[in-house]
Amino acid sequence: MNRTILGLTLSALATTSFLGCTKTEEGAGIGAAVGALAGQAIGGDTGGTLIGAGIGAIVGGAVGNSQEEEAQQQQRAAEGSTVRRTTVHETLNPDGSITRTGTTTTTSSQSSDGYTGLED
Repeated sequence: MNRTILGLTLSALATTSFLGCTKTEEGAGIGAAVGALAGQAIGGDTGGTLIGAGIGAIVGGAVGNSQEEEAQQQQRAAEGSTVRRTTVHETLNPDGSITRTGTTTTTSSQSSDGYTGLED
C-alpha cells in the first residue's frame, strides 16, 4: 500500500514538472517512466528497469516529436504559409539496382482567404 501511495505521489510530481516543456521532452519523460515501470514488472531487477526506461524515453520522445512537428505544420498552414514537397521517383530493377526516373515538387498554399490549391 505504501509503495502505491509513493508511486502515485512521484507520478504526480513528475507530471507537474513537465509544465513548460516541449512535446518531445514530455514524451521522453512519460515514456521513460512508463518504460521503467514495465521493465521492472517484466525483469524484476535494476537492469530491466533501466532498459525499459531507455526504450520508453526513445519511443516517447519520437512520439512527442511527431506531435510537435504536426502541430507546427498545422500552425504554419493556419498562418497562410506555403508547404513544398519533393518526391523522388525511383524504379527497382530486376537485378536489384535502383533507377531514378525524376523528381516532382508540389507546392500547396493556404491563406486567410482560403486554400489556393496545388501547383507543379
